[in-house]
Amino acid sequence: MTVASQPLPIRSILIEGNKKTKDYVIKRELLFHEDSFYSYDESLEQLITLSKFRVANLNLFNKVNILSEVDTTNHYEVCIKIVIRVVEKWYHWPIPFVEFSDRNFNVWRNLDFDPNRTNYGLYFFNYNLWGKNHTLKTKLKTGYNTKLGLEYRIPFLSEISNWGIKTLIDYSSLNELWYETTNDSLQFYKNGENNLIKNIQASIEFSKRITPFTSIYILTQYQNDQINSSVPTNDYLINNAKNQNTFKTQLRLEIEKRNNLFFPTEGSYLRADMTGLSWINKSSAYNFRLGFKIQKFTKISSSIYTALSCHTQFNSNKNPPYSQRKILGYQENIRGFEHYVVDGRSGIKGNAAIRFHALKSYLSLPFIPFKNYQELPLNIYLEVYSDAGYVDYNFPNKTNQLVNAFLYSGGLGLNTLFYNDRILRLEFSLNSLKEHGFFVHFIKAI
Repeated sequence: MTVASQPLPIRSILIEGNKKTKDYVIKRELLFHEDSFYSYDESLEQLITLSKFRVANLNLFNKVNILSEVDTTNHYEVCIKIVIRVVEKWYHWPIPFVEFSDRNFNVWRNLDFDPNRTNYGLYFFNYNLWGKNHTLKTKLKTGYNTKLGLEYRIPFLSEISNWGIKTLIDYSSLNELWYETTNDSLQFYKNGENNLIKNIQASIEFSKRITPFTSIYILTQYQNDQINSSVPTNDYLINNAKNQNTFKTQLRLEIEKRNNLFFPTEGSYLRADMTGLSWINKSSAYNFRLGFKIQKFTKISSSIYTALSCHTQFNSNKNPPYSQRKILGYQENIRGFEHYVVDGRSGIKGNAAIRFHALKSYLSLPFIPFKNYQELPLNIYLEVYSDAGYVDYNFPNKTNQLVNAFLYSGGLGLNTLFYNDRILRLEFSLNSLKEHGFFVHFIKAI
């Protein structure tokens, strides 16, 4: 029996470069363990590769390497030695910002890059507090709208616990309201007054990791909306009222096997959620929402990858209020339809893409004052894609032609990934309305 095939114990896992991060935060993501036996062959290499992806997905490091070797220095036992080397990110980010408020960059461009539709303020992100991967986010925003928010996330309550918790409290107000959809486009109301709609939200979410890849989440949330009496809201809230309390409870299951959360090229992802909603003002209305998303990413060759995704949502309430009918054009999009929104009771969307890895490089940036950022991982992917979707609704505005219609599109794209978590997408799309255009995005499509 050769050394490669016989089971050998891992006697040491050495971690280097984690000046702040606790060892156990990294070791929790490993699929191999000290004092366990493994055959030093492809099976161990696969566990090392998957573990590297999992450590990278913590988003705490600019670079992760995991090396293994057979250690024969001990005359009494041949064993495996693991060395993990990481380059930590900068974890405290006070970020002054100016940002557009519209749904995407392309909508803002159509509005002539109106500076009055921008927000400015300060984000203060504190990642990896105490070296335990805790996160504190503070948002102070004003301009087109106002937002004050505080969020604290603890992925695991202790070194040995699989339970985590996230709390959030948030206040926002808008000086312009998206109050209805006509001609498949959002209609804005503005009368010169401030605080046309005010929103207060508080939530607490518990999570538990069941297996290395599977987690469940239990969320409870309270939200209050107050609308200025001058706004022609129609059915924005239930009973055409100007105020509403919303109570939300959600159970979510996630199976996470993607190699990069921000731009995956290998692995899979599944999310299923069940949400109960109670809307209360003059009377009460209820809704049960089911959501489902599945994604598959496959490496075909050394530089060619495929990506498939399907997302669906169903609401039991046949006519939910306008604020709850957002299906396509918001967080979920069909490329080529960026200028439109489609509202309804339920919907389904699919994406497919073939990607060519055109460039993988590490750029040296010695002028950057932070040593951890002086090496820039840069990846460029060329892409051919096709999207399709359908939204169902029994009470549409007659001017909206995209609801209850099969929508599809295709196009070419260039995706640039910086530091493994920053994306620039440049795309040319042709949709089923025979419209074409050039679009810019800063988040992944699939």
